[in-house]
Amino acid sequence: MRKTINCFIPYTESTATDKTITTLKGCSIVNKIYLLSINPDTTLSLPQGCEILPVDSLTSSKTMNAIAQKADTPFTLLYTKTSPLELEPMALERMVTVLQENRSGMVYADHYEWKDGEKKKHPVIDYQAGSVRDDFDFGSVLVFKSQWMLAAICSMPACLMTYAALYFIRLFVSNYASLKHINEYLYTEIESDNRTSGEKQFDYVDPRNRKVQVEMERVFTQYLQNIDACMEESPLCIDPQEGTFTYEASIIIPVRNRARTIEDAIRSALSQETTFPFNVIVVDNHSTDGTTEIINKYSDRKELLHLQPERTDLGIGGCWSLAANHPLCGRFAVQLDSDDLYSDTHTLQTIVDTFYKEECAMVIGTYRMTDFDLNTIAPGVIDHREWTENNGRNNALRINGLGAPRAFYTPLLRKIGIPNVSYGEDYALGLAFSRQYKIGRIYDVLYLCRRWEGNSDAALDIEKVNANNYYKDSLRTQEIAIRKDLYKSLYWSNDSGAEIYKINKFIQRQLTNWQLAAENHKALENVQTKELNVCDNPFTVQFNPQRSVSSTAKVDEKSIKERPCFLCAENQPKEQKRYPIERYNLCVNPYPILPKHVTLVDMYHTPQKLPYDFADDIDTTLPIMPDFALFYNGAHCGASAPDHYHLQGVKSQNVPLIKNIWPLMEHAQIIDTEFDFIDEGEEDGVETNTVWLYLNTHYPCPLFIIKGSIYLKSANVLERLLQALPKKKGEKEPRFNLLTWKVDGEEEEYFTIIFPRSKHRPDRYFAEGEEQILISPGTLDMAGVLVTTRQEDFDRLTEQDAADILKEVGLSIKDANKVIERYFTIKATPRKRRKIKIEDDDDDE
Repeated sequence: MRKTINCFIPYTESTATDKTITTLKGCSIVNKIYLLSINPDTTLSLPQGCEILPVDSLTSSKTMNAIAQKADTPFTLLYTKTSPLELEPMALERMVTVLQENRSGMVYADHYEWKDGEKKKHPVIDYQAGSVRDDFDFGSVLVFKSQWMLAAICSMPACLMTYAALYFIRLFVSNYASLKHINEYLYTEIESDNRTSGEKQFDYVDPRNRKVQVEMERVFTQYLQNIDACMEESPLCIDPQEGTFTYEASIIIPVRNRARTIEDAIRSALSQETTFPFNVIVVDNHSTDGTTEIINKYSDRKELLHLQPERTDLGIGGCWSLAANHPLCGRFAVQLDSDDLYSDTHTLQTIVDTFYKEECAMVIGTYRMTDFDLNTIAPGVIDHREWTENNGRNNALRINGLGAPRAFYTPLLRKIGIPNVSYGEDYALGLAFSRQYKIGRIYDVLYLCRRWEGNSDAALDIEKVNANNYYKDSLRTQEIAIRKDLYKSLYWSNDSGAEIYKINKFIQRQLTNWQLAAENHKALENVQTKELNVCDNPFTVQFNPQRSVSSTAKVDEKSIKERPCFLCAENQPKEQKRYPIERYNLCVNPYPILPKHVTLVDMYHTPQKLPYDFADDIDTTLPIMPDFALFYNGAHCGASAPDHYHLQGVKSQNVPLIKNIWPLMEHAQIIDTEFDFIDEGEEDGVETNTVWLYLNTHYPCPLFIIKGSIYLKSANVLERLLQALPKKKGEKEPRFNLLTWKVDGEEEEYFTIIFPRSKHRPDRYFAEGEEQILISPGTLDMAGVLVTTRQEDFDRLTEQDAADILKEVGLSIKDANKVIERYFTIKATPRKRRKIKIEDDDDDE
């Protein structure tokens, strides 16, 4: 039989490895065996027919790249254990056959395991779209179609991975081909981890594994972005004061046969000290061990509501639903399991305060693992740090738990509904709430989670573990599908939706696949910044050494002629792709100032000069880039490529001036208005499409603001204003920076800011010694993001320095008033019709 598979196994010089090698050599389709050795000892004896492959770990990107160099057969086997492997007869042949017959990228199988001296069956579960947790149990034998494994390795991100490379490969392959479970027992391994299921389930929140989790989260978030399931919009807040409730909060305790612990839980709940009324709802689900009698001991406590459901088919979720929909359920529904306790008497007050402070729909706390006598047991405090404000709702899909105690805003809880199950109901709610709503986090220990010999989660058999995992995978499958639909609806809700969607996907792919751009955009997360108040306007100073490529670029005529144009397609890096938009190619900027910084490059090599039909370009572009602000650096005002016309774009929300536009408008002087009328019968007409021109002199340098409801209607005002700006002899246009963006609301509004300029760089740019500050202002500097490329400039730049620099490069107030005079002179002069030369090869008129 043809030898079609190369095998890669961890290597230690031991009889265990020898047995595995012997097993693999006995398979007729095995071509080569590579021994993955960490710090290989050259004195070790090398088994015959094997080759050592030095690696740093079994899960790193370096190791996967090393495997890729040797994976030259149609199939690749990766064994992930150092214990001996025993294959059933024809096992590998069976796995390869399944790979060949199905649209599969990888196969895995049920197996036997030696555990505690006994050979036991170890079934695994089918892989589905929601099987995205990094601890999915495939067993130790993974067989890939090499073409998919190599494609995944070639697509790995630029940053080196220590722990998550194999996880990345699995997610990548699953996005293009199936991961096939063979429901047959094909091999035997030795299980060395003899801990109970209750002990294993907390590995992912063990503080010692934090670095692993951070890397896994990064890989998983990228995967969600690739499949259009990543929630990136700001989560919604609630109004916690809406509605009328008898009680502000309800502690809900579902219970069945917990005579040993229920009284402790009730006492913990009733002992809470609060500034508001609360009750305790105990749902007694047909207990038969004396639990009911213990609850009845508290029948004289009016704040305790004892519910006994008529139905006999309720799980924990069904009990929760009964309590949450009861008319006496409070505004907030708070968890307490029947065998757990609150850490002190202030837990409920802390949770409710968080709802009001953060206006969140759900609160997740921190708990401590204890034994029955409340002694701390491993892993101790569990705070679920993966619930970050920025990415927690995405990362929730990767993990199997959400933290405790959990509390919910009752009106939303009733609307979403609770699954009638006894496992995973809380996880289902967490996914549904976090999809669109803000989750509040408390990192102080609020809860004691007891693990004891009678606890139902202490030691589950493999069938029960599999059933639980399969159910949570199904929840994730459903949630991912919902989020994909929600993601698309954000971009396909209007005529421009398809284009918006495509542009966002293009930017996302570039930031995944282009190493330079990915690393520099990622670096923005940790860039040094400080805030300055410059002439009563907020400015951010940024230390961004990568920007020295642009900030200190030589832009004199001689230097420009001597270098190739880096904006022309033929001179761009091969990794830099282009997305066509009318006359422009949209490109990701590899040296960003702000996240998702892009450049719109004219398809033709023409000098940096604003075209006469600029308004038409903006009228086309802004609707398909609605959350971007576009800006223009004049050839002598910050453009590092004055020889090639281009615009740039950044997210509007990241520009200080845009966030501060309304205070600026309050201090601005109305210079001119221009409007149309529409006929309304007997009335003279109704004013519409008004364009306003303002001058603001309360900024560090004067600036003009154009505001209009239709961008093309602003064209006349913009054209007259640019004609009125002073122009230096020999230059093709006045010196200015331009910033423009679109605001959606009841009425769409377009804003355009013009910063008239007197010079390119301030004197201090050319000074020597401590007087020198290398700031070369472009539009974003003028609009509130001052970029420094040297640490010393960042450290010493003061508010006065910033004001002086911007004042020096801008126009004076006196010169700005002269612009206004010229503006009205131009407006009063009859316009000459533009003569546009049209070349037509057609002989017809």
